[in-house]
Amino acid sequence: METIQLKNIKKTFHLGGETVHALDGISLTVDRGDFLAIIGTSGSGKSTLMNIIGCLDQADHGEYFLED
Repeated sequence: METIQLKNIKKTFHLGGETVHALDGISLTVDRGDFLAIIGTSGSGKSTLMNIIGCLDQADHGEYFLED
């Protein structure tokens, strides 16, 4: 049973005159009982992804399913 499913998640920030694509089409499935590590370099979108997974922020595009 899928607990969390993300499909084509995109998140963009507008900083000054620049557009930053923090997440550009992330798809992920986490099943019940799975353990997950999200790793990457500074500025790669880890915190943005965690904020969306934790319902602290919303994606600009894509689908988020929590327990179906």
